[in-house]
Amino acid sequence: PPARCPPPPFTTTPGWGGGGRGGPPADPGREPTGMHTYDKKPPDDLLTIVAELTIGNALKLLMWLFGHPLCALLTAGSVAGTVYLGWQPTLGIAVLAAAGLGLWWLVHRGSFRACVARPLRRRWRMVWRYEARWKPAMTYNSLAIKTRDRTDYPKLHKLRCSDHVDRVLVILLHGQTPDDFEKAADGLAHSMRARVCRVRRTGPGAVWLEFHYADTLTHTVPALPVPDAPQLDALPVGTVENGHEWTIRLEGTHVLVAGVTGAGKGSVVWSIIRSLARQVAVGVVELWVIDPKGGMELAPGQAMFARFEAQDFERMAELLDNAVALMKARAQRLAGVTRQHRATLDEPMVVVIIDEVANLTAYLPDRKLRERINQSLALLLTQGRAVGVNVVAALQDPRKEVLGLRNLFPTRVALRLDEPQQVDMVLGAGSRDRGALCDQIAESQPGVGYVRLDGQAEPIRVRAAYVTDDDIAELARTYPAPRAIERTAGPEVDLWAA
Repeated sequence: PPARCPPPPFTTTPGWGGGGRGGPPADPGREPTGMHTYDKKPPDDLLTIVAELTIGNALKLLMWLFGHPLCALLTAGSVAGTVYLGWQPTLGIAVLAAAGLGLWWLVHRGSFRACVARPLRRRWRMVWRYEARWKPAMTYNSLAIKTRDRTDYPKLHKLRCSDHVDRVLVILLHGQTPDDFEKAADGLAHSMRARVCRVRRTGPGAVWLEFHYADTLTHTVPALPVPDAPQLDALPVGTVENGHEWTIRLEGTHVLVAGVTGAGKGSVVWSIIRSLARQVAVGVVELWVIDPKGGMELAPGQAMFARFEAQDFERMAELLDNAVALMKARAQRLAGVTRQHRATLDEPMVVVIIDEVANLTAYLPDRKLRERINQSLALLLTQGRAVGVNVVAALQDPRKEVLGLRNLFPTRVALRLDEPQQVDMVLGAGSRDRGALCDQIAESQPGVGYVRLDGQAEPIRVRAAYVTDDDIAELARTYPAPRAIERTAGPEVDLWAA
């Protein structure tokens, strides 16, 4: 057999003068025309290498300065001052400018932040945090579009930043949708070294990316002050992660609060009651309360409630029947007069509060009584908003077989939940992909959750204020209801008798 010979140290490929393995040898004097493997050597001239690096980096610096006019202006001013005045006068001017800025900061920090600190911080973050990482982030998260000749990237258009949150306006490429960014939100957060990224839809062809770099909801929110003039369309109940006050609209809507045991449902319910305290005390709002757990959660505020049931399920069903009867009578009076009820002393808003509604709709052993309660709830949820009969319900298990009426609540609050699928059950399909990570809320953060308002696709992360037992006792003592309806009253009783 023929002897095995070692392969040559260098091989050629087509386009380099040789035909590949077994082809004719390459011509040493011929310039390469394609890809090569081993036979191209780096230049041996050190001066050539230094010149190439110097010229290349100088061009890159000029291009960078051209794209950043403030840095270019400072650089040009420093160079011109050094050339015409000398380095000592230039350094003195720089020191005086720094001293003037420091004095400005000490005298009036608000205007300094607005005119100097925020623009510089915004520019710094845009350049070093986003522009430097933007193309790799778009490429590795499959948001860049590659064509035969080039690669196109979504455009960074605008940046708005605060202490903990950056909002980046992105112009989409042709064929892209906000759903593409929602699916890549987790990857974008890691690319930008952020805690979380949320996608907010805006006009056509653009989205806002919110990068959160710190959790502003780690500390317990104390009970909020009782509003002097509460607005039923904006009741303060906590704080939003951007630092703003979290308010809930109660007029013309129903509210569902879902979360596992210890998630903080009581904080949301008591914060709503606390915001209504002054209206309750003057009689503009009446609270009809059902606590199927024997009054463990809501009994301390019984003095504020026009009606309260905690022991007898038959009386709980009667309370709901009374609410339906009131709703129908009020609808007949208001028909053709107004499309939306306004709370007054003569016709107050009635808020039906139910703690752990599943005890009435799913776990009640009496089937007939359970069906009766479900029918009353369905009528209240479909017809009660316009006539001032509103429902606030708390729930642990959001499955359809537990509460089949959950989609009739326009305002839904999702606290800590057990499974990712439950997030979409409460807040609607796609809510978890849009950033509502209720299954990842820590047990040490009761009251933290996400709220989705009617007509708004993106959920908002919030934390309800914590109302202590002492706060509840003081609330019930200071703002008692002016009148109470007999608990044994049936549907035929005049509900507005003094």
